[in-house]
Amino acid sequence: MAKTLDYDVVIVGAGMVGASLAIALAPGGLRIAIIESVSIRNSEETSYDDRGITLSPSSQRIFDNLGVWQNIQRDCYPIKNIHVSEQGRFGFARLRADEIGRDALGYVVVARSLGQALLAQAKQFANIELICPAELKQFHRGKDGMQVSFQQNGTIQTVTTGLLVGADGSNSLIRRLADINIDQHDFKQTAIVANVTTQKANQATAYERFTPHGPIALLPIGENRSVLVYVVERREAETCLAMGDNDFIQRVQQELGRRLGHIVQLGQRRAYPLIFQQAVRQYQPQLVLLGNSVHTIHPNAAQGFNLGLRDVAGLVDALQVGIEQGIAIDDISILEQYAAAREADQKRVIRFTNGIAKTFYNRWPVVSPARDLFMLLVDIVPPLKQRFVETSMGLSGMQPSLVRSASS
Repeated sequence: MAKTLDYDVVIVGAGMVGASLAIALAPGGLRIAIIESVSIRNSEETSYDDRGITLSPSSQRIFDNLGVWQNIQRDCYPIKNIHVSEQGRFGFARLRADEIGRDALGYVVVARSLGQALLAQAKQFANIELICPAELKQFHRGKDGMQVSFQQNGTIQTVTTGLLVGADGSNSLIRRLADINIDQHDFKQTAIVANVTTQKANQATAYERFTPHGPIALLPIGENRSVLVYVVERREAETCLAMGDNDFIQRVQQELGRRLGHIVQLGQRRAYPLIFQQAVRQYQPQLVLLGNSVHTIHPNAAQGFNLGLRDVAGLVDALQVGIEQGIAIDDISILEQYAAAREADQKRVIRFTNGIAKTFYNRWPVVSPARDLFMLLVDIVPPLKQRFVETSMGLSGMQPSLVRSASS
C-alpha cells in the first residue's frame, strides 16, 4: 500500500538553491513545501549596496531552462573578458569570450533581483507551498515517511515527506540534526565586499589580482560599476572595516592599480570569513544536503553558488529518472545515483579552488616564478586556456541535463 505523504519533497531554506530546486521539480507534479525561517521581503526597490552574484554559463543555461533567465537578464551584466595578475610579478593571463566563440564568460546579477525572480516563479506553481516564517524544530524517520516538525505562529506542526532537503546554508541546522560531521579548513582570511563606481568604464572586464594577503577582484555590474572583493588576513579585517572610505579606497588602489582610473564611489562594506567546509556525507535515507550546507568553498574563482546550482540540476535528474522507473521517492538508490553522478564535478571544483588558494598564497620564493609561468601558459596556449575556461564556466565533464540542453 502506497504511503500517504503531506509532501513529496520538503526543502528547508528558501534561498537561491532551495528555491531553484523547487522550481525545477514543480513541473513534474510533485508536492513541494519550502520551510523558511526569515520573512521574505517583497520590496522591488534596489539600492547601490545590493550584493552582486557571479553566474557561470552553466548557471545561465539552468535558469534559461527554468524560465527564470528572461526575468533577470535585464539585471545581469556580462563578463566578456577576465584579466588575472599577481601584484609585483610579470605573469598575467587574459581570457576573452570571443576567443572561444561565446557571448560571455559569465554574468554578474544583483542578488535581490535574482531572489525576486525565483520567488515570483515559485508562486506560479500551485504545487509549491511556502511555509514562512517558520522554524524547523526536528525530524525523524517513521514508517509513513520522514516526519518534519516546525514552529509557525507559536504552534508546532508536523508534516510527512518522502525526501527532506537541507538547503539552509553553511551553518545548516538540518546537517547538525542529522549528526553529519564536516571536514573544515580555516583559510584565516576575510573577504570584504562592496560595490564601487570607477572613473573609467570596465568594458565588461573582470579583474583579479593576487596579493600576499589574498585576491582582489572587480566584477562588472554596470558600465562604471563593479563588485569589489578584497580578501585580507583575518587579523586585518577589523582595521579595513574601520577605515574611512578615502583611506580604504587608497589602500585598494595601491594594490589593484588604476586600470579603471580612480574609485569615485564606495558602497557599504560587508565582511565574510573564508572557511572551507565539506560535509563528510551528502545524504542519508530520505535526506540530502545541497548548496553551502554540503560544501562551502573559497570564493577566489566564484564557483560556490554555481556548483550548488549544478547539484540542484543533478538531483532533479536523479529524481526524474527514479520516478520514470517507478522507484519511490524515498528510495535511497535515487540519492546514491545522484551522489555518484555529481562526484567528479564536485571534486574538480573543490580541487580547482583549493589549488588556487594554496598556490597563490604560498610565499616560498621558488613558487612565484612557477605561478608566473603558469599564467603565461594559460594566456598563450589555446588548449590550456580552453580547459581552464571550461572548468571555470562549469561546462567541463558530464553535466546534468539542465546544463547540457538549450531551452526551447
